[in-house]
Amino acid sequence: VKQLSEKAWIWSFLGMFLVWLATALYTGGHGSADVISAALSFATFTVIVGIGQMFVITTGPGNVDLSIPSTISLSGVVAMKIMEGSNALLAVGFVASMGCGLAVGIFNYLLIRVLRIPPIIATLSSSFLILSTAIAYGRGLKIKPPGLLADFTTAQVWGVPILAIATILFAIAMSVLLNRTLYGRSVLAIGQNMRAAWLAGINVERIRFFTYLLSALLAALCGFLLSGFSGG
Repeated sequence: VKQLSEKAWIWSFLGMFLVWLATALYTGGHGSADVISAALSFATFTVIVGIGQMFVITTGPGNVDLSIPSTISLSGVVAMKIMEGSNALLAVGFVASMGCGLAVGIFNYLLIRVLRIPPIIATLSSSFLILSTAIAYGRGLKIKPPGLLADFTTAQVWGVPILAIATILFAIAMSVLLNRTLYGRSVLAIGQNMRAAWLAGINVERIRFFTYLLSALLAALCGFLLSGFSGG
């Protein structure tokens, strides 16, 4: 118990439990299981983009990606319009969605590195451009997602969303990436002291580039899955 109390993240779990308990007491216990199932479904999307943002912030003070919501919108719109509800075009829609993330990640880093704009301003500025593109491209868009995508994003096993299970496994994999790989250790080193990391032989700008790219790709993945979960 003492070791757990020293972990900062344990308090968020305790807070979550107290909120759920208060909800269960207020409703007399009715639908408390449904609340957990719904929370797991919606939290999935927050976790996916939260991990990407966490990697960016870990690279040190000033690093942040404010273009995530806009990237989610653009990714979902492009995927839906390309797939047009067809299961046969599911793979094409996914590739197009990831292509949006790739383009956004590269664009964000060019603003930061080439034009030397602070990340908070660069990504906020790009978010307006990205969101404007999504609105213009998807104006009046009313397309249902492919059946396979909708089924996958809403499927459950014993009341637990499959997407939530997959996201938990994904979070574990990303934890290993951050703490047990050369790339992850480099991200941590840069966040602790960028100059010291550079003197130690780490290619700082390449790592930062891959990190902003990772954040944009995860935002695009979130947009793709969210479009299926929300019905298009």
